[in-house]
This record gives sequence, C-alpha cells and structure tokens, in this order.
Amino acid sequence: MPFDVRSPQQLKQCQQWFASIIVRPIDEDSRMDLVAPSGVAMEIEAKNYIKPSRTLTSAGRIELYNQQYWWRLLGILHDSFPLLVRLFGYHDFNHTLGMPYLVAYPPDHWSLNRLGENLPRWLAENYSGNDKQLLLDSSRIDLAYTQSFLAATLAPLNVADSSKNGDFATLLSKKLYLQPSIFLFQLAYDLFAFRREFLKEEPDYWIENDFPSLEQGEKNFLLCRNPHNDVVWTEISLGEYLLLNYFQRGATFDEACQFLEQQEESIFEDVAKNMQRWSQKWVARGWLSLQRS
Repeated sequence: MPFDVRSPQQLKQCQQWFASIIVRPIDEDSRMDLVAPSGVAMEIEAKNYIKPSRTLTSAGRIELYNQQYWWRLLGILHDSFPLLVRLFGYHDFNHTLGMPYLVAYPPDHWSLNRLGENLPRWLAENYSGNDKQLLLDSSRIDLAYTQSFLAATLAPLNVADSSKNGDFATLLSKKLYLQPSIFLFQLAYDLFAFRREFLKEEPDYWIENDFPSLEQGEKNFLLCRNPHNDVVWTEISLGEYLLLNYFQRGATFDEACQFLEQQEESIFEDVAKNMQRWSQKWVARGWLSLQRS
C-alpha cells in the first residue's frame, strides 16, 4: 500500500501495526488473540502504540477495534447471504464460512456492498462438505439479489425507435443484450421456494426446527429487479431459459433462432409456440437492450 513519503515514519509504523492487529480473527468468544504477530503478549506490545484509558488497558482498547472490524463485516455477510446463514446458523456460518472467507478476501473497495462477491468462488475452491452444491447454489442466489438490486439499467429496447417504420423484422439482425439486473438459474431443485420459506423465520429458529421441504426436479428461474426496484423471481420454461441465456451473452434474434433449431424437438416446439409472446413480454418489461453492459 503506498504511503505519502512526507508522513513521519513513526505514523506509518503505527498505522501498519494497527491494521495488522484488527484484521486478525477473533475467537469463538469474540476475544482478541492475546499474542501479537511478533510473538510478544498483546498486553505488553499494545503499550508501544496506544495509551490506556481510565477504564481500559492499551490491549483492551485495540481489542474493541478488532471486535468491531469483525462484527461489522460478518453482519454485512449475514445481510447479504440470508439463506446461507439460515443453513448454518450464525455461529457456524461465522466460523465455517464467514471468517475464513474474509481472511482470504478482505475488503478492498470503498463499497462494502461488494464484500461477498467472491464468496461463491471461495466455496467452490475451499468447501468440501457433502452439501457443497446446495451451498454453491444458495450463495449464488443470495449474491444475485444484491447484484440485481445494485446493477445499472441500460436503455431498454424500444421497438418503435429501433425498427424501421415500426417493422419488428428489422430488429432481427441487431445484437441484443439482457439488462445486467437479470440473472438466470438452472437448478436441480426449487431452491427459490425453499429460500422463501426459510426467510420467514430468523436463523436461530432453524437450529431447533426442521428445514422447509426442498422440491427436487430440474427447474429454470429468472431473477430481476422490477420497475418498483424490488428484486423478484419467476420460474420459466427450458426454452425461454435457453433463449434468454443466449441473449445474455449478446445475440441477434436470427442467431438465437439458429441456436434453438439445434436443440431437441420439444424445446424447439416450445420456443416456436411462445416466441412472439415472450418477445413482447421482454420488450414490455424492458429486459432487452441494444447496449452492452
């Protein structure tokens, strides 16, 4: 990290020491590590940097900052990943996922809304429990709620403005994109309904009570931010999922149709039957744009 060369060396050393202490994980009782990274007892080393107060020792004062650092960041993860927290409970989430993740990915941006953006990656690389796929899917859905709410809005496709004389056919060769607030999921269970039921109770409730039922079977979902700035989800058919997923990467209607012609007959028939209705819905809801995010 760069420093102003005009800053006193003593100030630089104090800042570096302070940062090195507050980011160290607290224990299960939320207490600071009693030994400094140098190997010296914190009660002794802290005196070199912090004066005691009338009620706290030097080590006690830095412990408050250490605790607040972790409580603040873990609280943000609790808010950002409500399904994951309910699957574990606060304590196990903090010590199994939250703290190890924050050690690997400490905050590096002014906006703490981005704090959990690497949690699905961390789970994929580090978690090995039998429920790994469920946790991965849960983390991605939880994260999508935050990202959808914060995503920019591109100028929506306006057929009247973008086509010649209002002729929809002229749009067939234009490359279209989905709004960045739209997320698509293909799952082996109805995790969205499962999440909805889970969120009806606080995390501590599920420690003593049975989890909601998780309906099995392949399902496709769309999550988006609506005009009222609410993040909502809906189940969609496989054909609509494949078509929207194609537009998410950028595609023309001609290209999307050519892609779907290569799919199995049942999917192609679903698209052929519903394409006009879907297209009208997508345009009416502002899901498509000629701009790329």
